[in-house]
Amino acid sequence: MTTDGAPVAGLPEKTPEALRNAVIRLAPDALATFDSHWAETADKMRDERSLLPGRHFIEHWWTWVAVARHPERLARMRRCEYIVAHSEDRAERREAAAEISQILAAASHLPPHSGA
Repeated sequence: MTTDGAPVAGLPEKTPEALRNAVIRLAPDALATFDSHWAETADKMRDERSLLPGRHFIEHWWTWVAVARHPERLARMRRCEYIVAHSEDRAERREAAAEISQILAAASHLPPHSGA
C-alpha cells in the first residue's frame, strides 16, 4: 500500500450528523449518496425494529471518511476499484482487490478522533 500524506481532516464522532458534516467537507459530491443511504437505513431500522442497520451505516461511513481524509489514499482506492471493475487481467484484479482490503482494514482500525 502506498504511504499517505497528512490527513486533511480529523476523524469525526460516530454519529450521523458528524459523519454528514465530514462528507460535506471532504467530498460534497458524495452527500446525495450519504443522504439516500441514511434514509434507507432509517426505514430499515424502523421496519426491522433494530438499531443494527444504523450501526452498519455508521461503520460504513466512518470508514469512508477515514479513507477520504487522505486524498492520496482515496485516489488509490478509486483507482483499484476501477481496476477491479474493468481489467481483463485476473492477477491485476486480485492485486487491486487486495489493496482495497488493506486500505479499508487500515482505515477501520483507527480510533475516533485520532490524528492518524
